[in-house]
Amino acid sequence: MIICSCNVLSDKQLRQAAEEMRADPDARLPTPGAVFRKLGCRPRCGGCFPNVIDIIHQNADKAGRKAAAPLEGEPEDR
Repeated sequence: MIICSCNVLSDKQLRQAAEEMRADPDARLPTPGAVFRKLGCRPRCGGCFPNVIDIIHQNADKAGRKAAAPLEGEPEDR
């Protein structure tokens, strides 16, 4: 299903790019912008971001990756 009509990106493409990014042992959870860059695109209107965020983080818990940044006052996982 097409999620981003501006760049004509499907849920499958977004999910696969996010999974490839998480496969890096030093990777953090991918952001929508990073996933778009991996696919050779850049975000345009941003209307798809709520769906993009849901898709790229669907399997993040299973991957066990670090969060994008530690919360203030919390130690970073190593």
